Amino acid sequence: MIERLTMRGPAAGRTRLRRAVYVTAALVVLAVAARFVHHRLTHVVLTDARVAAEMISVASRAPGWLAVRAVQEGEVVRRGQVLAEIYAQNASLATSAQEASLRSAEAEVLRLEFLIVETRASTQAALSEARSQLATAGLALEQARLNTANARADHERDLDLVKREFVSEQRTQHSATAYKIAQREEEKARSEESAAKARVARAEAAARLDSLTAQAQRARADAEGLRARLGLARLDLRDLQLVSPVDGVVDRTFANTGDYLGAGQRVLLMHDPQAVWVEANVKETDLAGIRVGQRAEVKVDAYPQRVFEATVSLVGHSATSAFALLPNPNPSGSFTKITQRIPLRLAIRQEGLLLKPGMMVEVSVDTRQR
Repeated sequence: MIERLTMRGPAAGRTRLRRAVYVTAALVVLAVAARFVHHRLTHVVLTDARVAAEMISVASRAPGWLAVRAVQEGEVVRRGQVLAEIYAQNASLATSAQEASLRSAEAEVLRLEFLIVETRASTQAALSEARSQLATAGLALEQARLNTANARADHERDLDLVKREFVSEQRTQHSATAYKIAQREEEKARSEESAAKARVARAEAAARLDSLTAQAQRARADAEGLRARLGLARLDLRDLQLVSPVDGVVDRTFANTGDYLGAGQRVLLMHDPQAVWVEANVKETDLAGIRVGQRAEVKVDAYPQRVFEATVSLVGHSATSAFALLPNPNPSGSFTKITQRIPLRLAIRQEGLLLKPGMMVEVSVDTRQR
């Protein structure tokens, strides 16, 4: 009896221990299941997601031989750094020729401007002299008119006196001669005034400098055209030197030193490692709970132990099927409904250049935020 009781004691303890373990395991399973269910109800999990970045294609605008490629794949470059150079000797000579032509045109413009200044000074002096002569001629004409009037009055008076026999015929002849002389002097003064007016008109026309002004305008237009052509030549020369538009990393190279490049042919591909984001495709049935600004957790397949914080920055306005190259018009009338995908973009912060374009990630968006 005592032996049987002794054996029941340890067995009962083990039974209670097993029951406790089972209960604990069941509670843990229930807690995990509850947490999983709660997470699925409050989060949208996306597995069709990857790291993305703007891939920059560096290409030459003008054709030519690739003289230098200064970077290799994987190399970190800075904004403004020279990545490659196209053979530029002919473009440099063309630029020098345009510079020489522009200097010649600018010198011609200066020469004409100085000539206009000098000619204007001389023509202004000639115009002043002509106007002075015109004024003198006008005064002389006025005096001649007075003299003619006086001579005519004297002659008419003498004629009247002759009729009355107060003066002799000889005096009448003298007054008639004086009257004719006065008329001729008036005609001469009138001719001199007309000549003075003509000289003033010529001086005024010369003072306008129409010919020189037109030449100067043409020279300025030629210089402006040469200046524009020089700008284009310098642009062509500068385009033969390919520089980095951003601080980035060279991903791939497509041409080697000595290759001939066509216009627009890319030399290398690069991206800014700091400007990365996550692109995902969310089911349209899960779209109702997603809003811009919601927080999300990102797990990168390459770093399974790390969790990156992200924020929803863009919800697409069209399904991915809208951009399919081969649309499905469904002419037979049969229809199979397929859940569509909407593109989603999440802003994520780069950490130590760990995130690289094309990496697969899993995204969990917290939809509790409204």
